[in-house]
Amino acid sequence: MAKKRVKYLTSTPKRSFIKALIWETISFVITLIAIYILQRDMGVSLKFTFALTIVKVIFLYNYERIWKKIMWGKVYAEINSRV
Repeated sequence: MAKKRVKYLTSTPKRSFIKALIWETISFVITLIAIYILQRDMGVSLKFTFALTIVKVIFLYNYERIWKKIMWGKVYAEINSRV
């Protein structure tokens, strides 16, 4: 019987950063609209939203990298297996 090749799929730091950036772009728009509705001042809304977005991207990136190291819920994909 042939041995099964096993390949472990993982994500790179670049992928984690791009995921965080895309999510924070969506979050940026939502936050900007919410703050503008509350403040009725686009200048204040933009300043607050930019500051919050920078902090959230840093936290989300690190959160992704920590979860990358946690083995719980990860599976091995069988490549070139004979069924």
